[in-house]
Amino acid sequence: MRKEDKMMSKKMNKKAVTLVEVMIAMLLFAIVLAVGYAMLNRTFVSLERQKQSLDTLHEARDFLMIVERDLREMIGVEELDTVFKGDLFDEQNALMYKLVIIVPSRDGNSTQKVTYTYEGPELHAELPNTTKVLYRQVDGGIKKAIITKQMNYLKIWGTDGTIFRNREADESLDHYQKYLGPHYYHPSNSFEGGLRSLEKIKGVEVQLCMHELLDSDKKPIKDRTFVTRIYSRVLNSKYE
Repeated sequence: MRKEDKMMSKKMNKKAVTLVEVMIAMLLFAIVLAVGYAMLNRTFVSLERQKQSLDTLHEARDFLMIVERDLREMIGVEELDTVFKGDLFDEQNALMYKLVIIVPSRDGNSTQKVTYTYEGPELHAELPNTTKVLYRQVDGGIKKAIITKQMNYLKIWGTDGTIFRNREADESLDHYQKYLGPHYYHPSNSFEGGLRSLEKIKGVEVQLCMHELLDSDKKPIKDRTFVTRIYSRVLNSKYE
């Protein structure tokens, strides 16, 4: 082989090796980019979920703090507009639309009404492009939204102030309902001695369910439920 041919062959081999190196480098770079993007995307998703969870906890905490204060000072219930079902454990029972209670005014010399109002889909249904909002308004004051996002449902029960026992391990749901039934307000409570009068309500049970996490399509993937039973100090002397 001539000297010139040998030199040309060496140059071609050198160029071929350089091209392979460039292709390998580009492949490694692409892999690094893909891994970096995946990790960054996962970080952003995690941050968004943390924000959703914090939003849920923040609104739930503020609502429970406000409603507990109002209900502990409650002098009476003027209106309770909820879904009333004969079955105490019906999933639609006690879904709240409006609650009006009487509390002492700030000066302590008179009383005032506090109104909680739900605005949103009927039966707190999950519908696209709709929002469920809970408002609070004091007589003569501004109607303020205290829950504005991620609410699943809110239930309100009026009770006669009884401190209930827990369901026993071997107790049927039907038997437990018969134990609880007379103590929960229902305008036509069918239990003997059942609570049928708003004037006899001495406590309120609140169940708030919030969407803690939503997916990329804004569909709930995790809920959190908050339950509290509040007894009015004014209507229950044992709390004085």
